[in-house]
Amino acid sequence: MTMMPAKKHFLSGISGMPQRGRLSWFEIILLAGCVAWVAFGLEPTSQDVVVLSFLFAGLALAWNIAGGCAGLISFGHAAFFGIGAYTSTILFQSYHVTPWLGIFAGAATAAIAGAVLSLICARLKGPFFILSSLAFAEVVRIIALNWSSVTGGAEGLSIPPVPDLANMVLGSKTAYETLTLVYLLAAYAITRWLEASRFGFYLFAIRDNDEAAAAAGINPLVVRSLAMALSAALTGVGGTLFAQYFLYLDPTYVISPELSFQFALLPAVGGLGTAIGPILGSFLITPLSELLRANLGNAVAGLHLVIYSVGLIVVMLYFPTGIAGALEKLKPRRRLP
Repeated sequence: MTMMPAKKHFLSGISGMPQRGRLSWFEIILLAGCVAWVAFGLEPTSQDVVVLSFLFAGLALAWNIAGGCAGLISFGHAAFFGIGAYTSTILFQSYHVTPWLGIFAGAATAAIAGAVLSLICARLKGPFFILSSLAFAEVVRIIALNWSSVTGGAEGLSIPPVPDLANMVLGSKTAYETLTLVYLLAAYAITRWLEASRFGFYLFAIRDNDEAAAAAGINPLVVRSLAMALSAALTGVGGTLFAQYFLYLDPTYVISPELSFQFALLPAVGGLGTAIGPILGSFLITPLSELLRANLGNAVAGLHLVIYSVGLIVVMLYFPTGIAGALEKLKPRRRLP
């Protein structure tokens, strides 16, 4: 009599530590902890750091779709961030369109800009694409600075600080925590979907060897353009959330190279091409930078930046595959029979 194999429990497919393509208990506990953190509430000063950590985690996940999954290392994502922020804000101030709708218009505009950039420059490789993305962001920044009749120029744009749910001006920081957490979870879910989808396998194949992928029937230009459009759209959503939280847009920051570098840095520290890596990078780097700026920013000019940079160098030296890669090595290995 043959024995029927026992059915596997649905939880048996969940690993302990992060792995690409598999959900882990580590990720479930971390994200559940974020939800609990928001539910129990914190002091207002801590809430600022939490909002920024959630927001930049979502932005890092958005960058990771292009940079970590498709291999399009971009130093111009601040352009998509600014396009999303300015689109929703201009629609609200000039045409009285609620940011709840403007956020989608900003995402669509950023997606179009990302697709155009990719179609024009995706054939460039390595530093050539990096420089082209950086130049694109600089062009967008110059336009924002000089088109003062629409963007406010160097003075920027201000959103009236009058709490109104219909206009996405929320009355409490807990509400902003909830909003940015939803953004983070949505970006994480999209990244997880990509890892398990055929489109995601196309991205990884093109990233690793675009010539071999093309020989297998994959169109690298189309796939990369779609990835960049999706990445830009999610970044544009983050730009709108940033605008609605700070209620002010300054083109020298919103569309700055420093912001683009930060988008790329967080996944690099946490783990490129993984779903949890950008989140880990943001949860480590964002509070650290805010803490150093608050405590050492006025002590010695630039001291907080020196400490911040040394910490980043140490992380990159001892964790070349990112924090997620280090955690993956902690998983128990099966013994051969």
